[in-house]
Amino acid sequence: MNIEDKNILRECTSCQVCGAVCPKEAIHIELNKDGFYRPIIDQDKCIDCGICLKACYKYDEQISITTEEKLKDIPVYAASAKDDDVLSNTTSGGVADILCKHLIGEGYQCVGVRYDQEKDIAINTIASTQKETDAFRGSKYIQSFTYPAFKELLGKKVDGKYAVFGTPCHIYALDRHLRRIKKREQFLLIDIFCHGCPSLTIWKKYVKELHQTTQGEVLEQIKFRSKYRGWGNFCVSAEKDQKTVYASKKINDAFYTLFFSNLALNDSCRDCKLRSTFEYTDIRLGDFWGKAYDMNHTGVSVVVPVSESGKKVFEQIKPLLDINVHQHQDYLPYQSYGKDYTFNSQRREKLLSLINDEKAELKEAVRYYYQTQPLTVKIKRHIKNLILLMPNGVISVFKKLYH
Repeated sequence: MNIEDKNILRECTSCQVCGAVCPKEAIHIELNKDGFYRPIIDQDKCIDCGICLKACYKYDEQISITTEEKLKDIPVYAASAKDDDVLSNTTSGGVADILCKHLIGEGYQCVGVRYDQEKDIAINTIASTQKETDAFRGSKYIQSFTYPAFKELLGKKVDGKYAVFGTPCHIYALDRHLRRIKKREQFLLIDIFCHGCPSLTIWKKYVKELHQTTQGEVLEQIKFRSKYRGWGNFCVSAEKDQKTVYASKKINDAFYTLFFSNLALNDSCRDCKLRSTFEYTDIRLGDFWGKAYDMNHTGVSVVVPVSESGKKVFEQIKPLLDINVHQHQDYLPYQSYGKDYTFNSQRREKLLSLINDEKAELKEAVRYYYQTQPLTVKIKRHIKNLILLMPNGVISVFKKLYH
């Protein structure tokens, strides 16, 4: 058996760990027709050793779920960097950046995600210096090409200490493999509260249209969720000469509209069990959404140190953070934890066909999505859009009232 066996329990997460652990390099990674990374088997090289299956979410009959009782014993914090430079140049409260740099100082190598401006993709790389980790700053709301870094990390004798930042599906697969080869104690695994990953085709089209908007200027930095309008606003921005030359519309932005439609997410994101458990990670990070920080515009991270090693390292960086202790009910209802996405499969198929049509602009997919919404959803959308056109302070008040 190998990763292409049809006897699956779930859909592929696109984590790419199967390719990284293959001893014969029989697996390579390609984008499928819908814009999601998928493993491809070279049958001439494959020896059916089954190592890829042992790390794979698709075949695991015993996904460990965190019980309500266990959840009560896991601490949770709201945290923001005391350093204004870190806070302004990161997506939420800056904890991931501080944690990454601290771990480098402690002798770890860190695996994180940077944005490749030439290919317009997110890609995992291994950082050995604190300066190199600057490239990891900022959320990337697309699937990352993990294979090269994970292959370098796992395709050799694993010596030294490593910290890996990723989505729950990345961390799950790494945790399973590392436990199997008895190397888990050398790794600190940090995942994020994950909504899901959209088709990369959406982003590719969006960036193409962005370049047309900026008249083909060479952009130094593209931010998926910029603080250009303050924390809590979903804004894509682009910079040149350290100045913002593009900021997405406050309402009806094509990328975020399609992202939050949930219709164009990876197949496995529909009912992912891994975003709703803490059993495979050492620390989970995210934005502290919810009423507690609705009035904050600079950024607040939620930090959930799960394992003893995760708790220990978080204690070490606490002096660099402003911290408040919270309960899980203060943030979990505002995350995708415990939620499944329901949608009409035909509607999803039609939307993806519009996204994949090279002749169609993204606005056509957005138009179809809006047209096929139920009347009640359309009314709510128009009300929300009216609120979003108001100043940030007023928007925050409405958020507070809603929550």
